[in-house]
Formats: sequence, C-alpha cells, structure tokens
Amino acid sequence: MKQILVVNTGDRVHAAALAARSDLKVTFVTEERFVNMYPPNTDIVMVENLNDPSGATKSVVMQRDCNNYEAVVSLSERAAPTAAYLRDFLGLEGPTFDVIMNCTNKYAMKRKFTSDGLPTAAYSLANSLEEVAVAAEKVGWPIIVKPVIGAGTDATMVFHNKDELYLKTGQEYFHRLSNPKTTSEKQFPVIVEHFLNVDMELHCDGYVENGQIVFARVSRYLRPVLDYASDIFGSVMLESDNPLAAEVLDMHNRAVQAVGITNGVTHFEVFLTPKGLLAGEIACRPGGGGIRRMLQLQNGFDSWKAHIAASLGEKYSWESPESVLEGNQIAQLMLPTRRGKVSNISTAEDFAHVPGFIEADIKLKPGDVVDGLLDSSAISGLVFVRIDNYEKIENVIAAVREAFILEVDNPNTKSPSLN
Repeated sequence: MKQILVVNTGDRVHAAALAARSDLKVTFVTEERFVNMYPPNTDIVMVENLNDPSGATKSVVMQRDCNNYEAVVSLSERAAPTAAYLRDFLGLEGPTFDVIMNCTNKYAMKRKFTSDGLPTAAYSLANSLEEVAVAAEKVGWPIIVKPVIGAGTDATMVFHNKDELYLKTGQEYFHRLSNPKTTSEKQFPVIVEHFLNVDMELHCDGYVENGQIVFARVSRYLRPVLDYASDIFGSVMLESDNPLAAEVLDMHNRAVQAVGITNGVTHFEVFLTPKGLLAGEIACRPGGGGIRRMLQLQNGFDSWKAHIAASLGEKYSWESPESVLEGNQIAQLMLPTRRGKVSNISTAEDFAHVPGFIEADIKLKPGDVVDGLLDSSAISGLVFVRIDNYEKIENVIAAVREAFILEVDNPNTKSPSLN
C-alpha cells in the first residue's frame, strides 16, 4: 500500500475518490475551515495557511513521521505550491516547486514566456494602487488587473483609464486586495496587463509524459471568460485539422517548455487578436467546468485521472470512444448560478430536446444554498452536445437557455466557501 500526502482546499469529489482507493493510505493536508468536509477517522494534518508553503511544510513534518510517504498530490491550484514544496522537501518525484511557481505565479509565468519569445500581452508587477497606476502607463490603457497568485477570474478587474482606478468600484476592489478576509481571498501583489482587443479566446488541454506531449486538444470558448456570470458559457472543441488549432498546439508546446513541465496535465489559454495569437496563461492542473467530460466524450482522455496518475508516478493510458461520430465536435455548456436557496432548477431531462444533446449534469437541487466565492468555476450545471458545424452553436445555446430554469429564495443566505 502506497502512503501519500494529499494537499487540498475544498475538493470533496477527488478527495473521496483517493480516500476510497484500497491501494493508497492517504493523509490529507488542509486548513482548519475545511476539516468538516472529511468523514470521521480521516487522517488529517491541519496547517494554518496553504498560501505559506514553507510554513505549511514545517507543520506537516512536525505533526507526522514523513519517512514513508511516497508521493504528494495536489487537488487545487491554491494547494499546488505547498504540495510542490513538500515534494521537494521530502525528495519525492513530481513537479518541483520551481515548475509549480511558473504555473501558478502569473508574473513568473509571463517572464518565462517572454524569455522564450512567446508573444503575450504587455505586463508589469504592482503591489499597491499607486503602483498599478504607474504600471498602467507602462503597459498602456486599458488594463486588466489580476492577483499574481490565484486561479479563475475571481478578483480580476478591467480599468479603461486612470480615473476608474479611483471610482468606488475601484477603491473597493483594491481595499479587498489589501484586506483579505480568508486565506482563499485574493491579495496583492497583482499583475497589470494591457487589456487586449480579442477576437476569440481558446484553450488547449494536454498531457506531458517524460518531457513529451502525448495528448493535446484545442477548444474555442463560446464567449469571453470574464462574462461568465451573466449567461451560458463554455467551449467547443476544434477539429484536429483546423489550421488555427495547429498554431495553438505549437504555442502550447513552447509554453510547456518555457515553464518546465515534464510530467502532468496542462490547461493553456490563448487569445486571437488582430495582431495574431498571444499566450494567456498555462496551468499544470486539469481545466475546470465541463472540460474534463468534454475531453472524455471526444477522445476518451480523463484529465483528472491523468493528473492523479502523474502525481503518483503511475502510467496513464486511454482509448478513444467509439460513440463520437466522424465530423462532430463536442461542446460543453456551463449553466450560470446565483446566490440564494434553490427553490427550482431544471433537470437533465429538460435539455433532451436540445440539438445534438448528449447528456446533462445538474449540480444543484432544490434546497441547496449557493453562496461564498462565485467565480468562473461556480456553475449550476453542465450540458454536453455534439455539433458538426460551429455556425450551429448559437441555436444550441438558445435552446439550452430556453430550457434552463434557476429560481432562488433568500439571496442573502450564507454558507461557507469551499475554495
């Protein structure tokens, strides 16, 4: 039986799956506010702050005999730096702390891109509102401000001119960055980037094994990711012979080399602009939302199984499904959510009439309470469809929108964040 450490924030699904494996003896490393999500008798090491890899590692070593651990697994992007630090400290195989920093620290990542000659938006580091204003003059207005550390679009904001920095919304935004309420709240420093005029947003999801990219597929976002909260969003896979996909695959190869990923999954975002393709960000974790299932339906590739296998030093293999018809591409449609107690929500059967419908996965049910952090990963459900022409996607979205119902009561009801 392999003894492993699993560093986690609020991922219940994959934590339970690892705990259930008969070939693993699992010790979870997490913060106190996440302990209640684990069953009684779970082996847990509590650390004060997963944002402090050195301190968290010291805490683990002080609380457990670490001589017999053989692997360290991370189940969230926020947990990844501590997992990597533990891995390095214990001399275990897997992504090193340097590699994880290149994939989670946006400033370090951009510098690696730049040194490799990979085109990306102009950027600068800032640690205060005043430094943001200076950085904006350097990179050019408009700007997008993002926490250097942090996944998703939470605490990401666009400013079109200097005056907007000092409006109420801007002041509140920078106050939150200076005064985080929990370890999950984003904070300074931030990266300030020139906000691009984007024609299309794309993502490439891959798998690297012993330095070789053995799987990669390119998809197109249906709408800008920053607009996630207002409507249905998601992505659709591009055909393998699509010329644009070939260009993105080449950029993905270069990005993987730039940040140093030798084993593990990738999620790489790219922008198509009037000046050509520009690299966004690369993560060494599975893509969120319905991306995992979309890849499974199209190619039989399970990004989470691949991530776990790579973390445990195991071989991962997959087989393409026979169910996907030639000439069809899979799309994943993510259903928005909002705060409150759910009183009514669509069922999977309500979407059966949608053109090309394959399946639906509804995440909520009446009585559930939605609150806490609502970023681009917060959804009420997923709908998967098959299309043979991208021009048909708007009709599909319209059909999903018509079938979708979400009614909530008590919008001020509070529940703990699981991020």
